[in-house]
Amino acid sequence: MMKPTLLLVEAPGPHRELLALAFQSQGWRVLLAAGLEPLARALRESPPVHLVLAAAGLLAAAAGPLDALREALTAADAALWVEAPPAEQESLRRPGLPVAGFLAPSLSLGQRVEAVRQALPPRARQADDGRTSLRVLVAEDDPVYRKLLRLALTPFRFELMEAEDGMAALELARRRRPDLVLADVLMPRLDGFRLCLALRQDPKLARVPVILTHATAPDELDLRMAANVGANGFVRRSQGDDELVATLLRESRAEGPTPAPVPGELSTEAHLYSMVRQLERRVGLLEQAERTARESEERYRLVVSGSYDGVWDWDVRNQRMYWSPRLLEMLGVKPEDFPGTPEAFLARVHPEDRDEVAAALARHLEQGAPYDVSFRLRHEAGGYRSCVSRGRAIRDAQGRPVRMAGIIGDVTEQLRLYREAREAVRVRDEFLAVAAHELRTPLAALRLRVQGTAAALKHEHPVAPQRLERALVAADRQVQRLADLVEGLLDVSQMQGHAPRLNLEDVDLGQVVRDVVVRSEEMATRAGCLLVVRDVASAVGRWDALRLGQVVSHLLVNAVKFGPGRPVELEVQADGDMASLVVRDHGIGIAPDRVDGLFRRFERAVPARNYGGLGLGLYRLYRIVEAHGGEVAVTSIPGQGATFRVRLPRSGPPAGRA
Repeated sequence: MMKPTLLLVEAPGPHRELLALAFQSQGWRVLLAAGLEPLARALRESPPVHLVLAAAGLLAAAAGPLDALREALTAADAALWVEAPPAEQESLRRPGLPVAGFLAPSLSLGQRVEAVRQALPPRARQADDGRTSLRVLVAEDDPVYRKLLRLALTPFRFELMEAEDGMAALELARRRRPDLVLADVLMPRLDGFRLCLALRQDPKLARVPVILTHATAPDELDLRMAANVGANGFVRRSQGDDELVATLLRESRAEGPTPAPVPGELSTEAHLYSMVRQLERRVGLLEQAERTARESEERYRLVVSGSYDGVWDWDVRNQRMYWSPRLLEMLGVKPEDFPGTPEAFLARVHPEDRDEVAAALARHLEQGAPYDVSFRLRHEAGGYRSCVSRGRAIRDAQGRPVRMAGIIGDVTEQLRLYREAREAVRVRDEFLAVAAHELRTPLAALRLRVQGTAAALKHEHPVAPQRLERALVAADRQVQRLADLVEGLLDVSQMQGHAPRLNLEDVDLGQVVRDVVVRSEEMATRAGCLLVVRDVASAVGRWDALRLGQVVSHLLVNAVKFGPGRPVELEVQADGDMASLVVRDHGIGIAPDRVDGLFRRFERAVPARNYGGLGLGLYRLYRIVEAHGGEVAVTSIPGQGATFRVRLPRSGPPAGRA
């Protein structure tokens, strides 16, 4: 049965050579092509090809020969697989390019071999006997690394023999000759150097390739010793084992060199003594580095715990994500309830923001664009928190992202304050525009009166005293209006910093109401309103008469302004320790959503362009009543009027009683 045949389409280079070695180590036939035209020609002219593995860059750059490629793939009955990152895979699914599947560039060498094995058509997999002829002897006293190495080599289906030290490895090699030996240089009974030398001195094992490994990178002395004992290579072992596997695949095609005589001054004992001294120095450096790391970690923990930001760390290869306790607390999540996956993170992002966050992550991982985004995260108790996040990816030697870390800050409160500040600026600007209009109106009327009177006096004809009197009364009314506006502005300015100053004395609230009603008759008459005093009882308390007069005046002005042509009712009631003032109009009323903010500065229940006013009257009223220790409430039905109720303690404000 014909062995599986692969066609590898990639530009010449170390990566292509390594992939070819990995596939050939499985007993597969590997053909090479450097572009789409050679690929189509190879499919037509070469032996039957079962699978084509192509680099994404070559396919993305091709525009013309896709029809020929499709015909060649169909004729050869070969599946096309493409090595491409996830972000590029969708763009390669285009008409004319029959892609059967994709391999991610982040896969290790062993994972690629296993993925290609599973992608082979059934007839080719049947021809694959499931185990290669390469027998590898692993001499390693560390059981953890032995297991890691076994996992890395399992996809290649080599025949593995394992030994816990050099002596056991030598005995195992003499019983069953290995094709290649991986040996740690530091092992009990017989170290890696001595094992290699013993193998070279055995005629049956002298040509077996030997690769020495160690936890640290070899220095010049290590490399010289490895060469003297006849080792084929010296590789630093790590969890990223592609370098070791690549060395193993290359050396599996070669034989071990004939060892040169070891110089007397460089015996294994001397070298091992030198290595021990070197390890002692490194242990000291590691202890110092550990102390420094602990101090740095403690500083980091203090900074993070004192920050409002949460920290996240994403293992891109294994698709695991870490969230710091601060971030979990920020979202009300218990550590055991967070699955620790990027999918769990995206599931908490608001649906409207999810695509933007995923796109920003993809742009950063694939193109290196800055990752700095704003989005909303769902809190465990419901609702969303406004957040900002920044992060940066760490990449390997090939530029592939392996890890990404960053921060997430909760800016919900800052955003609320920003919106409130922006709203305050808007209200202030609207107030300034209204204030300018309100001040300009009486000024214009006053100017017209003065100019008209001056023009009449210029003529030699005598001016009737009644005419002059009417002009002066109208001018005085406008001056009074200006004075009231300026006084109101000054009063509100003072109320911002402290409560209104009160001149407390025994005051009859009923008399205050009657006095204000008398002064307001003319204003009410101009508006067509009838002031109805239904029940004004005598209610004496410790109050400021002038300020209470302002309260009554504000309520009457409001009632007349928003209910022209309709009656305004007033009541004063005394109930034990409290006195009440009720002012009821039958005007346009107040919308329910405007009631809560009615007593705030610059707030108004209706548009300023329709009714004018500075929006300060009810604010002044509220501050005056508050300073007296009282309260004010309003009830209203839109279209049916509003009722304001002021309640005051007859003993006066708490500060006054003290």
